[in-house]
This record gives sequence, structure tokens and C-alpha cells, in this order.
Amino acid sequence: MIAETHRDEVAIQGGALPEILLPTNCPGCGIALVMDNLRAHNYVCTECGHHFRLGADVWISLIADNGSWQERWSDVRSHDLLNWTVPKPYQETVERLLEDGLNESVRTGTCTLSGRPIWLATFDFGFVGGTLSIVAGERLARGMEQAAASGIPYILVSASGGARMQEGVLALMQLAKVNAAVGRLHSARVPYFSILTDPTFGGTAASLALVADINIAEPGAAIGFTGPRVIKQATYADLPPGFQSAEFQLAHGQVDMVLPRTELRPLLAQLLEMYA
Repeated sequence: MIAETHRDEVAIQGGALPEILLPTNCPGCGIALVMDNLRAHNYVCTECGHHFRLGADVWISLIADNGSWQERWSDVRSHDLLNWTVPKPYQETVERLLEDGLNESVRTGTCTLSGRPIWLATFDFGFVGGTLSIVAGERLARGMEQAAASGIPYILVSASGGARMQEGVLALMQLAKVNAAVGRLHSARVPYFSILTDPTFGGTAASLALVADINIAEPGAAIGFTGPRVIKQATYADLPPGFQSAEFQLAHGQVDMVLPRTELRPLLAQLLEMYA
């Protein structure tokens, strides 16, 4: 019933989710995908519940009221400060992704959700694995600081492999900077909700994605600090079943709930009303 309600809300707003490039069959159950049906269910398989990865533009369409999105600091761009060339020049990678229509690993701005103003930031795993860069950290910190100053709730959607190695220590510095901005949100008692999607790893998980007032994970999302293969190689230990899945993190207290994407927007609207 909640999924039906959300599809009605999308229709009332006049905004449909953008089309994304997907395989012809669901990797979860193998069923042939019907794009219109899949888009109507927020890119969640109706047979097995597999949650497909979404880009930042789709997440913005999913969460923001139609026509309310106002992007901020989209003109800030990454630069190759370390002359990174292995396995390919970093600047060449960034320019190619920009030509493909992607805008850094984080996009941030203001919008409304069910009529209530929010700050919204969303990672895009398609941009260098959603890694946290100087630009991404600056956008996140600026948005959080303005949210703290204005009292407007802040919502984050994460999908990241951690700090961007092509920017070295300068990328690692963003972890502390963004975490300090999160502290300002908490000190100002401004609601902060984090949505963890597949995958959320590394410094992104440690610095901002798992320290919100409410941490919401998507079913089956891989969430953790170091990947399970690296942990197994380092410790030679047999990891428990479902290690670092959203459900595993819920059972061990790292996230507050695991929620299907079709139920996410109504819940966020309810949380905004409660915290207001």
C-alpha cells in the first residue's frame, strides 16, 4: 500500500523518474525487466526486491518535490593536483565523466519534500566510484553549515567507496572537515537523516553516513569500512554469513532501520513532520 501511495505522489507532482541503463534481466532473480514497471517501483524488482543502483539525478527526482530542486555549487570542479597518471590520467577521467553528464561524486542543493524545505545531498557511484574528493567534501560541508545556520533539515544519500585516492591526503582531509560540519548540525539540533545505499564503504561510512540522527539502509546494501575480501586477506578469518550487509548492520546496531526504497519517501515526510 505504501508503494502504491508513493507512485500516486509522483504522478501528482508531475515528475517521473529518469530512465537509467540497466541489464535486460534482474541480477537477483533473472526475470526479464520491463522498464516502465521497474521505474514505477523506483527501480526495485517486483519479484525479488533487488534494489538497482541509482545515479544522483534519479535520487533527486525520487526525493525532491517536482520542480523544487535548486542545485548549489555545481560549478566547483575537481583538478589533478598530484599529476596522477596510473592507470590513466586523473584529469582525463574527470573530463570524460563531465562529458557524459555526471557532475562530481556528490551533488547538493535545496528542495522541498512534501512541501517541507530540506537540504539534500546525494552521492553518485558512477563518478569515480562515488569517492569523496575535495569538491565533494566542500559541497557537503557548505550545505551542512548552511543547514545548521538556517535550521533546515539535512538528508544525505550515500553510495561511495571512500576517499578518492587520486587526490591523496587532500581527499582524506575531507573526512574530518565533513565530520566537523556534521557536528555543527548536531549542536544546532537540526535533523539529519542518512540513507545508505549499495555500496557505502570507507571513510564515507565512517565520517558522515553512519552518524546521522536516523540511519536508514536499503535492503541488501553493502555497508562497512573495509571490504570483506580485504578483511579476510588480512585476518584469515571466516566472516559470518551476510557480513556487512544492511541486515547484518541492523542486527549489530549500526543502522536504525532497513527500508525498501518504495517506502522511503513517505517515511522521510513523516520524519520531517515529527522532527518539526
